[in-house]
Amino acid sequence: MSKVIAFYNNKGGVAKTTTATNVAGVLSLKKKKVLLIDGDPQGHTSLTFGVDSDELQTTLGAYLTSNWSAKKASKYFIKVNDYLDVIPSNQSLSDFIIAVSSEEPKTRNKHLKNFIESVKNDYDYIIFDMAPAVDIVLENIVEIVDDLIVVAVPETYAVKNAETTLKITDDKNVNVRYIVPTKTQLNTKTHKFMLENLREVAQAHNIKMTDTYIPNLIAFSEAVSIYELPLALIEDSRYKNAKKYYKKLVQELGY
Repeated sequence: MSKVIAFYNNKGGVAKTTTATNVAGVLSLKKKKVLLIDGDPQGHTSLTFGVDSDELQTTLGAYLTSNWSAKKASKYFIKVNDYLDVIPSNQSLSDFIIAVSSEEPKTRNKHLKNFIESVKNDYDYIIFDMAPAVDIVLENIVEIVDDLIVVAVPETYAVKNAETTLKITDDKNVNVRYIVPTKTQLNTKTHKFMLENLREVAQAHNIKMTDTYIPNLIAFSEAVSIYELPLALIEDSRYKNAKKYYKKLVQELGY
């Protein structure tokens, strides 16, 4: 039975996609079967793997609109390697969100649960890269997630937003396990100070902040732009040191 993990913050630009794709990559190298699902109409998850989802008809929004099961859709998944499959998203997910907005909550909140049910025994992990939004996708995630992980940058506005995000998840009774600090620059006094603030936010909500900080490295964006893969899946020896951070994070998260 799959463990369902979601990476979330209702603020953009905090490296949710970088984190979701690299964690998925690390797990696949550990020979864990992973289904990575893009929950954001912008389609950045598939773009990480060199696929422009705007050119696709076989996306999450289309499957949900057509009431397809994940099992039925599986032949269209992006096959990254023997252990990692990706479901892309594009504007059709926004269209789906609008289309079901008038449904009763008990109906509209079950679409993702119904979708993934048929493949829960086929994967060790189902990972959602979520949009920076409070929408129907979040309502659906609440119904199925085992671990929701908040991704946050140690900067003033982002820390404030992490607090807002945790208030949202508290209200929805979501099981948040950790805050993961990203884009950190420990050579600056500001980031050191704001990391302590971020830790206090975590403690106030009875969760942990990871001891693993993901630094602000150009290697993460280079991997995508040059190799069309998350850094975790790059074999270039130049990135050996940069790759260790998400390996450490996966270990700390216990996956």
